[in-house]
Amino acid sequence: MEADARLLPTKRTGISDNWWTSRSQGGIDNKGQPIEALSDFRGHRPIYALAAGAGDGMENRGKRRPLVLYGGTLFEHFGHLIVDLSRLYQLLPLFRRSREPIWFHYPALSENGTINNPLVLSWLECLGIRKRARVLRRTLLAEQLVSSPVLYRDRCFVTSDFPRAAQRALAPKLRRRLLALEPEGAPIAYLSRHRLSGGTTRFEGEQEVVEALGKLGNVDVICPEELSIESKLGLYRRYRLVTGFVQAAMLLKYFLPVPSTGSLAEQLLLVAGRHSLNSNWVNLENAYGFGDQMLDCSIDSQTSIGSETTEIASDYSAEFQRHHRFNVGLVIDQLRTLASH
Repeated sequence: MEADARLLPTKRTGISDNWWTSRSQGGIDNKGQPIEALSDFRGHRPIYALAAGAGDGMENRGKRRPLVLYGGTLFEHFGHLIVDLSRLYQLLPLFRRSREPIWFHYPALSENGTINNPLVLSWLECLGIRKRARVLRRTLLAEQLVSSPVLYRDRCFVTSDFPRAAQRALAPKLRRRLLALEPEGAPIAYLSRHRLSGGTTRFEGEQEVVEALGKLGNVDVICPEELSIESKLGLYRRYRLVTGFVQAAMLLKYFLPVPSTGSLAEQLLLVAGRHSLNSNWVNLENAYGFGDQMLDCSIDSQTSIGSETTEIASDYSAEFQRHHRFNVGLVIDQLRTLASH
């Protein structure tokens, strides 16, 4: 909580060498200093940091409000969208019934534009605050600014407060719908990336895995990008096990309310060696203690007898930031074994 604080909108800096320095945004306290708790970081790298002296001469500039609720930064990348809003998740239980707007920085928003990204709008709807969300376009003076330090920082930490905040963040009606779901159909859901034409990571050989799984009656192959966010959330109530190579859709498990009866699906995270495993997954498991497992499927991992061990030829494309090869036979064998139980 900060008295007589200012929120400065996202502005271009003219420094375009790196995306994280191309813009600046943040909060200023009543002494004209940046409010460190409102600054964004990835690991230890500042994101859109305010320049020194950003608050100089701004004492009487901006629209004044008696109370300002600040929810953080809206990113359009799905993974960052849902986990980097931890300030908001800490606020929601306290201000769920309030009619006060919740203010956000939204760097992707063009001047005088509106939020029209489907993922952003859908997530705000899932949280029950789509009508309350406001984007900072000009300096805002707050007689009382209320926010939270982050409970999660990419590649750095997950606090012990994050699970409770995230599991209470979804709109109450949505939480009730999810808790009412019952397991149905196949017990295993494999989240596949094989239809993606671009993105962060491509796993070479996943098409072969999908073809093999299509012959198994106890495994459903699901492409998360074809489902709504609510449907993706529902996977963790409808299936016994959710598996696949690590991806943003798997972060949704951490927002499911823990049912008093029944359970959430277990999760088996497939990784193609340690270079395809971000420390966030380890930090989240440590914070939640779900007991979810990881399977190393790298080429040099041990393969069971009779498995196909041919290395997959790399088909690199500029549409993906990274390409990882993996032991196709090991993945197929492990999923066959799981499906037989």
